[in-house]
Amino acid sequence: MPIDIKEHATDNLRFIRTAMERAERVSSVSGVGGMLMGFIALCAMAMAATFSALPDQLSVWIVAAFVAAAAGAAGSWLKARKNGLSLIGDPGRRFLLCLLPVLAVGVVVTFSLWQTAQIVLVPGLWMMLYGCGVLAAGTYAAAPIMQMGGCFIVAGLFTYALPGEWSNLLLGGVFGGLHIFFGYQVYRYHGG
Repeated sequence: MPIDIKEHATDNLRFIRTAMERAERVSSVSGVGGMLMGFIALCAMAMAATFSALPDQLSVWIVAAFVAAAAGAAGSWLKARKNGLSLIGDPGRRFLLCLLPVLAVGVVVTFSLWQTAQIVLVPGLWMMLYGCGVLAAGTYAAAPIMQMGGCFIVAGLFTYALPGEWSNLLLGGVFGGLHIFFGYQVYRYHGG
């Protein structure tokens, strides 16, 4: 039985293309969007500092999280568009599938602790949960994203060794500082 070389080559190319699509990293994660997210966190820290009660401060942070998520998404959309990439392809979908469940757990935990004395645990939990999501999602992104996730986890652990009055400052320093630092790394070394 003769082998049709053209059909065999087409099958091989299809296999290689599929394997490469699955292996590609999300190069549309925006460094500029990440840095903007960091600046939003620093602004949230300044705004939250005008409140003395932790629930009021965390309310500012919740609003800031939505604004920052929109900024990050817009930055990634613009970078993907500039580079002719798709955000809804397989790597982008896997990135979100790693990040979103952990963020949903953060919402549930925050809601559960909001009216209790244990609300003091929320800032550290936010950092660690976000870090876990970013670390997992970072397996589909540029290396600095994964490194940033690990830093969030460590910072969240240190939160519990420090006085609760420092929560707002820690949230601003960690979310702001890490997003700016690692966003710059993505911008500088991973195409914007």
